Amino acid sequence: MTNDPFSAAASLDELLTRTQQALAAMRSRASAHTDGEPGDLLRAEGTAAGGRVRAVAVQGGRLDSVAIDPELAGEPLDVLCGHLVTAANAALSELDAQVSASARADADALAARLGGVGDQAELFSRAMHEVAARIHRDRGAVSRAGRPAGAGTHPGNRDLR
Repeated sequence: MTNDPFSAAASLDELLTRTQQALAAMRSRASAHTDGEPGDLLRAEGTAAGGRVRAVAVQGGRLDSVAIDPELAGEPLDVLCGHLVTAANAALSELDAQVSASARADADALAARLGGVGDQAELFSRAMHEVAARIHRDRGAVSRAGRPAGAGTHPGNRDLR
């Protein structure tokens, strides 16, 4: 990196732009749960009754499908409902774990990008202080060199320089 204030500002601007893009991508993934294509959505499967009842949940907390082995047709309805609830809850729990892992990965990537903001801001601040000091120094040199003796003073005041 350079101490040039314009380069530091450009680097900081680029970092902020990339961070905004990452946040936009996170938001679009989060909102895709209702209108996303089936292949785009996170999916999870849960089972019960030894795998004879299956439920598939998709991102957004919705059930995509339920399958019950026809051999369970003789089971009482309350037993079948219990298996269905177990399979659906297992699918939703797995889906929740996937969404949490995805959010953690996004947050970690964002944190890594934001980690450089402090360094960029410090570099930019240092460069701005150097520019301000140079301007102040140059102004002083111009005013000392360009002012005629006694200019800017009143007859009753002495120039204490």
